[in-house]
Amino acid sequence: MRKFMLSTNSLISILMLASLAFFTACENKQGIKIGDTPPVISGNDIHGEHINLSKLKGKIVVLYFWTNSCCGDSLKKLEPYYRENKDKGLAVLAVNVGDTKEIVEAYTKNNVLTFTMLTDEHEKLFKEYQVFGYPTIFILDKNGIVREKILGDIPTEKLQTLVVKQFKIQKEMEANYEKIHSR
Repeated sequence: MRKFMLSTNSLISILMLASLAFFTACENKQGIKIGDTPPVISGNDIHGEHINLSKLKGKIVVLYFWTNSCCGDSLKKLEPYYRENKDKGLAVLAVNVGDTKEIVEAYTKNNVLTFTMLTDEHEKLFKEYQVFGYPTIFILDKNGIVREKILGDIPTEKLQTLVVKQFKIQKEMEANYEKIHSR
């Protein structure tokens, strides 16, 4: 039986390469983080309306990446909350990954969903946002900054609580601004 021995330099090199590969992979999976400005979303929704994420500044935005195979039931539970709060400054952008426009249109119509539906049939946004599981949900504040990132399913009530938190923070910031700048 032959003994295999590594030199100290070889062992250090192997450990450094393994560490580099590990940490690089973790960082790539992390993708967009809280505090980041997300990549641009600009295009047409399933009804042909032009959508531009930057034009939604001033609203709290729930950006919901989903597929029909796993997340449709959770997604449709957002509709009542959206209807109650859309006039208060809530926007929901649901990005379906992988399905055709026709499939997403049928799903939207069958479930009477009124929030904005986008298709990412060729997975462009999926890659830009580094989504690696469904659903992946981002909550953006009124300045378009990521304030929450949720990986996986979340009870609708918990998601609503996170959105309400953003509304409260915004209200507090506006009140503080008024105090500082009032004459």
